[in-house]
Amino acid sequence: MTLLRVLFAELLKMKRTIALALVVIAPFAVGTLILFAVAQAPFSMLRVRNAAGSQWMELARLNLELWGALMLPLFITIETALIAGLDHSENQWKILFARPVPRWTFYTAKLLMVMAMTAAGTALLLCGVLLAGALLPFLPLSVKVHFGLPVPLAEMLRRSAQVSGLAFLMLTIQHWVSLRWRAFSVATGVGILATVTGFVMLAASRQAGGWQQYFPWSLPMLPAEKAASALWIGGAAGLAVAAAGCWDFCRREVK
Repeated sequence: MTLLRVLFAELLKMKRTIALALVVIAPFAVGTLILFAVAQAPFSMLRVRNAAGSQWMELARLNLELWGALMLPLFITIETALIAGLDHSENQWKILFARPVPRWTFYTAKLLMVMAMTAAGTALLLCGVLLAGALLPFLPLSVKVHFGLPVPLAEMLRRSAQVSGLAFLMLTIQHWVSLRWRAFSVATGVGILATVTGFVMLAASRQAGGWQQYFPWSLPMLPAEKAASALWIGGAAGLAVAAAGCWDFCRREVK
């Protein structure tokens, strides 16, 4: 019950920030960009010569690749920094730690909030894929795209869940950094630098092979066939990072 009360308090505090708005804005931006790109070049982007029904997975793939490679790391960076910044400002930790509430509940509540917002953002992105698939056949395209039925919703959900799950290790690291250092620039700087490094890892993996699976920020870019093992390893490593971060948070002295 204590954790639930802290979670409710965190939700109330987030109303003063754009954290909740970003859950809608980030996937909307990705979905809109892909919709315009596909509307300009549907033949090359959706591979319209493939069998009917595969167009849904192609559209989902385009959205999830952009989401996992660029928007999701930046989304997690900003969300963790915003949530931590709520209590970093004016050193609210002194007031929170003076309450008869275990310190681990604050760390866990903030972590759960970021996880929930990440899952919600990915779910909204998938809703955008379905909406885009419904709109594209009616747009004035040079090559008509026909999205067959039934919609492979189970496969789309599975792949979306994989991308969110692969971001867990990155999320726990970013969460620890955001709570460990008070400066907003530190958390955002680490996230942006790591995102750029992830792109370098992706480019290196195409030539040397395998580099991206060793870097937390590039894990959401892994193809579906490599995601299963990475989910287990990344999940275990993420739990270890979360435990270490919580231990560090609980023993810290507030000045």
